[in-house]
Amino acid sequence: EAKDWVMERMCKEQKIETVTGQLTHFLIEPLIPHKQEEEFYICMLSHRYYDELLFYHEGGVDVGDVDSKAEKMHLPTGEAMTEAAVITKLLSKVPAGKQANLASFIVSLFAFYRDLHFAYLEINPLVMLEDNTVVPLDMAAKIDETANFLCAQKWGPVDWPPPFGRDAYPEEALIRDMDGKTGASLKLTILN
Repeated sequence: EAKDWVMERMCKEQKIETVTGQLTHFLIEPLIPHKQEEEFYICMLSHRYYDELLFYHEGGVDVGDVDSKAEKMHLPTGEAMTEAAVITKLLSKVPAGKQANLASFIVSLFAFYRDLHFAYLEINPLVMLEDNTVVPLDMAAKIDETANFLCAQKWGPVDWPPPFGRDAYPEEALIRDMDGKTGASLKLTILN
């Protein structure tokens, strides 16, 4: 059934809101049975002098306006995160039996986020099953392309595709290739 669904849409024009383009890559993941109350929301964002964490104890499709409901934690750039601070500032509405394991996961996730120079990382839902296993079901992320010189070996080869609905021009590919071979920063986006 999943294969048929993908094959109907792959490499065919699709309209998403006001943009039309081709979908070429699909992720198919196994179903993880869980209860609604096991879903959480977490987001990490980079600001100029600090990182911000947003956590909401009711994640999932209907999470709504997280900015207004989430518990928030600001961590100045370079400051270490502790599990105790995570529990105190973010996890007050999480059942006590889940707090320690969830805090440990968040501290590890934050170390990953910083180490790989993410600008944004959101997991919704982040599921914690009855046995306290943490399973990220859906994630959105942005990495900072300007950190490529620091993280290239950790990231591996990263393709910076054009936005959905817009094909790359040969001139842009040439400049991107030149950018990879020089210490200078060369960028080109053709607008018209």
